[in-house]
Amino acid sequence: MRDWQVADGQMALGGTYSLAERTFGRGDIPSVRRFALEFGTRAGMGAARLSDFVLAVSEAAACAVTRGQCTAKLRLWASGARVFCETHGDGLSDRGPGGPGRPDEAEALRRRLLRQLCDYACVESGPDGVTVLTSIAVI
Repeated sequence: MRDWQVADGQMALGGTYSLAERTFGRGDIPSVRRFALEFGTRAGMGAARLSDFVLAVSEAAACAVTRGQCTAKLRLWASGARVFCETHGDGLSDRGPGGPGRPDEAEALRRRLLRQLCDYACVESGPDGVTVLTSIAVI
């Protein structure tokens, strides 16, 4: 963790605070959830928003590694009264009904869930992989 100002265990709102990038694979989703929980707690998120944030980060991570074997990257940061999550997985395969660069049913469901949980959600699939960007209000 870096650039965190500690005040009663929370980050002060109003500036930009980020964590170092974290890499993960398919089997690392539970540790990604713990990482998001710790970040959201330090950002001062209330219980309901924190639950939504952790689920959104988990789903974004799943989107990033859903096709093919890859090592994905996760970045979390807070700016003002918002927290952001960006994931990118560089692996796509020809497997699955959607083929490369085309969302399958599971990915489409994740996209809908992300849009319900977050104030902003964008999922982009293409030949370079899958990138997910979400944001959610802290309070």
